[in-house]
Amino acid sequence: MADKNNRKILIRKLLIPTILVLAAFVLSGCSTWSSFRQTFISEPQSETEPTITIGVIEPQSGRYAAKGKDEIKGIELANSIYNNVDGYKVNLVKVDTQSTVAGTETAIKALIEMKPVAIIGSAGEASSLTIGEYVDEAQIPAITPAATNPLITQNSNFYFRACVTESQMGDGLAEYAAGQLGSRSIAVVSLKNDSSTSALLEGFDRRIKKIAGKRSRAVVLTEEISPVEEEMKSALIKIRRKGVEVCFVSMGAEEMDTFLTMAEEMGINNVTFMGTRSWGDASFISMMEKHPDVKVVFPYESVLTKNDDTSDTYTEEAQRFQIEYANRYGVDDTPTDNAALAYDSYLLLINAFHNAKSTEGVDIRAALLDFNGLKCATGLFTFDETGNVVRSVTLSTIKDGKPVTEYVTKKETEAKELEDLENVVTEDSAS
Repeated sequence: MADKNNRKILIRKLLIPTILVLAAFVLSGCSTWSSFRQTFISEPQSETEPTITIGVIEPQSGRYAAKGKDEIKGIELANSIYNNVDGYKVNLVKVDTQSTVAGTETAIKALIEMKPVAIIGSAGEASSLTIGEYVDEAQIPAITPAATNPLITQNSNFYFRACVTESQMGDGLAEYAAGQLGSRSIAVVSLKNDSSTSALLEGFDRRIKKIAGKRSRAVVLTEEISPVEEEMKSALIKIRRKGVEVCFVSMGAEEMDTFLTMAEEMGINNVTFMGTRSWGDASFISMMEKHPDVKVVFPYESVLTKNDDTSDTYTEEAQRFQIEYANRYGVDDTPTDNAALAYDSYLLLINAFHNAKSTEGVDIRAALLDFNGLKCATGLFTFDETGNVVRSVTLSTIKDGKPVTEYVTKKETEAKELEDLENVVTEDSAS
C-alpha cells in the first residue's frame, strides 16, 4: 500500500509541472492575455498580499433580477481571470438592490461603508439614478454596464456608462434607415403615454434631419397608438397606403407578435421594422421564430458576433470572453449584452486603477476619463467629460435564433444632454 501511495505522489509531482507548461503554452497564443498577464494576474507576492475592493450593486431579487444576475456573471468572470492588479488582490463585494429604490438606498449606503475603490451597477434605471448622489458624495467612481437613462451620468461627476445612451441608439437607427438604406419613406409608431423612448426618438429625429435635410420629409408617418388590435390595424393600413419602407415601433415581444402577425396578414412584407434594445432579449428572439421572413433591426451589442466583425471594434478580448464564459457557465448558456458590458466595466476599472497608481476615487475617475480607445470585449472605450462612452453604435438583426450584427455606424456618436429633464421617465419610483 505504501508503494502504491508513493507512486501516486510521484505521478502527481510529474504531472503538475507538465500541466502548467501546457497551460502557459496555450494561453501565450492570445495577445490580450499576454498584455494583461503581468499587470492583472501576477502571482501573490506574499501571504499578506494587499487587497482592493470593487463593489457590485445589482438587483438579485425582484423585477430586474434576471438582468442583475447576468451582469454579476460578467463581473465574476472578469474577476476570475483578472484578479490581481499591481500586486493587489481584487475582492468583489455584492449587495442586492431588490429592484426597488428603497432597497437601492439601503444597499448603496452599506456598500460605501465598506470603502470600495470603485462600484459596478446597476441594471435598473431608477436604481442607477438613486446611486448617483451617493457615489458623488463619497467620490467613488461607478460604472453602470447597461442603464441607458441620460440623467444617470448627466447629474453625477463620478458615474460612468459602458453602454451607449438612448439618444446615441436613435442616432444609429437613423443613420441605418436614412443613410445606409437610403429610405425616404419612414414611419414612427410609438405607444401613447410612453416616454421611455423619448431620448431615443429625439436622437433619431435629430439625425434624420441631418441626413435627409430639414425640408425633406423622410419620416412620412408618425403615429401614437394604444397596444390594441384596432389601433394597430389602423396604423398598419396607413403604413401600407404610404408605401413605408422602414418602420420604428416601440413595442415589446407580446405586442409585436400581434403587430407582425397582422402586418403579414395584410401583405406588408417589404418593411424593415426597427425597435429598441429590448428586442435582443430572449423573449423577443423566441417570438420572432413565428415570423422568420420579417426583417427586424435594433440597437444591440452582441459579443458573439465579433468573430464576423471586420471593423476596428473587434478585439481578442471578445474571443477570450466567449471562450471563458462557455468554460465557466456552459456552452448552452448564451451570454447577454448585459453580461458582456459588465465584464468590460470590470476591465475598465482595473485598468483605471493600474493607470492611476492610486486608490483615491478622484485619481481613478481621472484615469477613466483619460482612456483613448481602450480595447475590451464589446469594443473600444473612450469617455466624454460626463462619463458617457463615445463610440459607434452596433445594430443587430436576428438570424438562426440569435442576434447578429447588421450594421455598425460609420462615425462615433456622443451622448446628448437633455434640455427638458421632465420629459425623461424612469421606472416607477416604487419599483
